[in-house]
Amino acid sequence: MIYKDDKKSVSERVEDLLQRMTLKEKIAQLYGMVNLGQQDPIKNVSENFNHGVGTVSFLNSSQTGNTKKDLETLNNIQRFFVEETRLGIPALVHNEGIAGAQIPGATTFPQSMNVASTWEPQLAEKMGEVVRKQLLAFGIRAVHSPLFDLGRDPRWGRIGETYGEDPYLVAQMGTSYVKGVQGNHQLMAAAKHFVGYGNAEGGRNGGEQQIAERKLLDTYCLPFEAAIHEGQVMGIMNSYGILNEQAVSTSKWLLTDVLREKLGFSGLVVADYGSVSHANARYRVAKTQKETAIMALKAGMDVEQPNNTCYRYLEEAVESGELEMEFIDRSVSRVLEKKFKLGLFENPYQEGNFQEEIRKGEYLELSQEIAEKSIVMVKNDNSILPLTKDLKIALIGPSADSKINFFGGYSSVGTADTSTGDFDRSEDDNIIKMAYDVVITEHKEMLKSRGIVFDQQPSPEQKEMIIAMLKKNRSTSNKVYKTSEEFVDTYYPNCSTVKEVLEKEFGSANVFYAKGCDIAKPIEGGMEAVKRNIQEADIVIAVLGGKESMRAQDATAGENKDNINIELEKPQMELMEEVFRQGKPVISIIVDGRPLATPLISEKSKAVLYTWLPAQTGAQAIVNIVTGKRNPSGKLPVTVVKDKGQIPMYHSRLPFFVNINEWSEYIDHDKNTPLYPFGYGLSYTKFEYSNLKLNKEVLSNGELQVTFMLKNTGNYQGDEIAQLYIRDCFSSIARPAKQLVGFVRVKLDVNETKKITFTVDMKQLAFHNINMEQVVEPGEMELYVGASSEDIRLHDSFIIVGDEINVHRKVFSSKVTVE
Repeated sequence: MIYKDDKKSVSERVEDLLQRMTLKEKIAQLYGMVNLGQQDPIKNVSENFNHGVGTVSFLNSSQTGNTKKDLETLNNIQRFFVEETRLGIPALVHNEGIAGAQIPGATTFPQSMNVASTWEPQLAEKMGEVVRKQLLAFGIRAVHSPLFDLGRDPRWGRIGETYGEDPYLVAQMGTSYVKGVQGNHQLMAAAKHFVGYGNAEGGRNGGEQQIAERKLLDTYCLPFEAAIHEGQVMGIMNSYGILNEQAVSTSKWLLTDVLREKLGFSGLVVADYGSVSHANARYRVAKTQKETAIMALKAGMDVEQPNNTCYRYLEEAVESGELEMEFIDRSVSRVLEKKFKLGLFENPYQEGNFQEEIRKGEYLELSQEIAEKSIVMVKNDNSILPLTKDLKIALIGPSADSKINFFGGYSSVGTADTSTGDFDRSEDDNIIKMAYDVVITEHKEMLKSRGIVFDQQPSPEQKEMIIAMLKKNRSTSNKVYKTSEEFVDTYYPNCSTVKEVLEKEFGSANVFYAKGCDIAKPIEGGMEAVKRNIQEADIVIAVLGGKESMRAQDATAGENKDNINIELEKPQMELMEEVFRQGKPVISIIVDGRPLATPLISEKSKAVLYTWLPAQTGAQAIVNIVTGKRNPSGKLPVTVVKDKGQIPMYHSRLPFFVNINEWSEYIDHDKNTPLYPFGYGLSYTKFEYSNLKLNKEVLSNGELQVTFMLKNTGNYQGDEIAQLYIRDCFSSIARPAKQLVGFVRVKLDVNETKKITFTVDMKQLAFHNINMEQVVEPGEMELYVGASSEDIRLHDSFIIVGDEINVHRKVFSSKVTVE
């Protein structure tokens, strides 16, 4: 059979297999299945998936924590599809990976906001390589990562999963991760969430988005376009929600006209979990699940995930003449093409030894390197940092002796699914509410089998019955661990808290610890204990912030955990107000996925660090920075505001006043500028920029060369992140006040000087003009080189000369050399 011959071309194999498939077998490739640990996996697949399946979800929720057993389960599931179905088509098993493989014991990495704060795309690529190797060793061949959403609203609970606010920075970091995680067609990345997901009104997850077409193409689509053409990303996952009044999951405009025809994507589109059925159940753009399935498939949604709530009706739709067979064949061909390209037919099971992969010390070293390079020091009055060894330290705050808070919501730790009272909460809990909405819209047949029958909405009595059923399901578990804390201790035994590392560094007798308060709750006697310790100490280290999780009761951020409060929670603010009154110098460390607004903390503290979510080596990284073993070098990938009323505030805004640095005109002048600008971050050393040179005229189809000298004039070896911005002085449409077009991380010894050269293709500056043509316009351009978007050290201008040119495809990256 041709399709089983790996010497034949992919297109030949797809064509041969497609013509052998029945309608049922074809449709089976267009939906997914979720393996739940409490089910007998073989009974489940043999009873419900005997025609095959497109994708299999094998996240933390599918795993017991017993790695040997979980590997066996996954192998048995795959073996069924390969050996027990008629055509032997393997399943494409997927996982998550923005903070490491979502498997207990897999190396955990700092989350995407951390990675972006390094401004070092090579680290993202190296991290992707590790994730790939560990997923392959577990038999997983697809990963729903990374996010290419722009993070511009700190209320949004998932902003910490992004690479920040800037489309160029997001494109560079995300595309590098894609290259690492995909390797040579070894694993499929799914760039998500297409498109505009992080731009929902009010920061509400999955909410309404209004984005004009030009802004959509030039700003929000750019990172995806870069991933398609520079990273050859194999998969795209759609956005939840509504964009310009269209449900994204059923929008031909977005999934075909924009994604495939405009951006040039030719790979596989997979649905974010439940997003197809949302078009019917939530957004009501289709009356029935069958109508929803037809709309979604025609629009370009290839695979419904995680199950077949709507796509189960595709067979009926074809047989009734409501859906042409060509749409089925189109999407099935895309699924099969990816399975052949990934080599699944030849190697459907794990490659390598998972236990050996997760024990490699260099992976943990990489995680720590990312953590250290991502910590952003935004204040250091009188060079209070680094600390000297002869200090007595009052250590306080809800994250000072915590491990859990270092992990992102999509890490293996953040998704540890436990069976304690963690889930046994009121019907107002978000998890229960989400599950309730899903059950009453997507699983009416199951409810009917249990005697719960209704038309549109259940009665109050039926609602009580459903809530009770959901709570009962949530309170049972097949996990080998009972709590998140036990999960960390079991799978990450070398993970430490800041308290533990500080005690090793300074001696336990010199570290006086008092938590003070929980993340969002006061502790009885907590304030008094803190005050007593401060009296004994020379300095205070406060480890503050929130908790990112989809599940934890005390989460302040995460998926479906949007938070209108963008400052520290009230008990922490009250604690810090009292701490500042004690008069001792304070070092404030913010551990949080979100860029919290901290005007009081920033004003009163002597030093402030944003550490984001630094994962299993986070405590060591923090202590290495504050003691000077590592020089802080991270820079902000987002603008940090002072107040939620300033949202949105980002550096590449359109011009507001004549002065380029004028942001707004609020009556309260203090609110006219951000707390900390995009690209900002301090070091223990100083850097001098000089000798800027550039060609003063550049052809519209040519390249700009920019050179300057960078010198370390301080007393420490350090890394500087030099940033290049361009402003279009006059154009046919309003253009950004500053557009990031290049950056580079440069390591410099004391008194060392290096020459930096950027080469920028003018097609990188292309935009959609008044006629919606993508062009490079001639005209004067201003150029800025600086240590942040506001800290501009060198400034000049040049002119683009020649004719206006139409550009089919932008150039996505500038080139840089360091001599």
